[in-house]
Amino acid sequence: MKKQTRDIIIGTVAVGAAVIALYYAFGGRSQKIDLDTYQVLGAVAAEETAKLLGNKGEVLVMAPDSGSYKNPSVEAELAAFEKMLKKQKGMKVKAERIQISPMLMMATGGGVPPEQFFKALEQHTGVGAVVLFFGFPQLRDEEIQKLKKSGVKAVVVSSFRSGYKQLMAQQVIHLAIMPRLDTSETAKPVAQTVRERFDQDFTIVTPADAAALP
Repeated sequence: MKKQTRDIIIGTVAVGAAVIALYYAFGGRSQKIDLDTYQVLGAVAAEETAKLLGNKGEVLVMAPDSGSYKNPSVEAELAAFEKMLKKQKGMKVKAERIQISPMLMMATGGGVPPEQFFKALEQHTGVGAVVLFFGFPQLRDEEIQKLKKSGVKAVVVSSFRSGYKQLMAQQVIHLAIMPRLDTSETAKPVAQTVRERFDQDFTIVTPADAAALP
């Protein structure tokens, strides 16, 4: 993957569409994006979520609302996620767009605001999992307990943050999908499958994996 494309991906999964907009505005880089990367990310995120639920249940996916100026990377991720999940027998998907300003996005460290997170869960009762194309919200202890009692499994598509290790140990976050930390420009073999393409740029972290992280 080219360094410019990798930089865009890490920005997207770390802080969402709003910060990407600022990145383009002030960084002076081209807005041409290789959407294949995001489609692969969305498709595998759907496969892993279905596996987490035993291929049965309803999923709520939450992503930034980029308004009338649609962010192509976010749209590609969501479209691929919904398309793949709908192929899984016994699975249903709902989508919730979260309106959040660039300044608030930066203030929350790229995480979905807690009040909007719980509001969406209350509006979509009965879901088995929530998938965040955001960072995980910064929750108070009582909010963490509230989420655990709901029984909803949380999947985060984001850069891995220091607090995630503890949240995974507590079974608050059940799966994290993040960019690989290796940023070398070494040539890679041509991927033959979607999963091989995914493995070149992303990695999946489970609570068991997180326990081994520093």
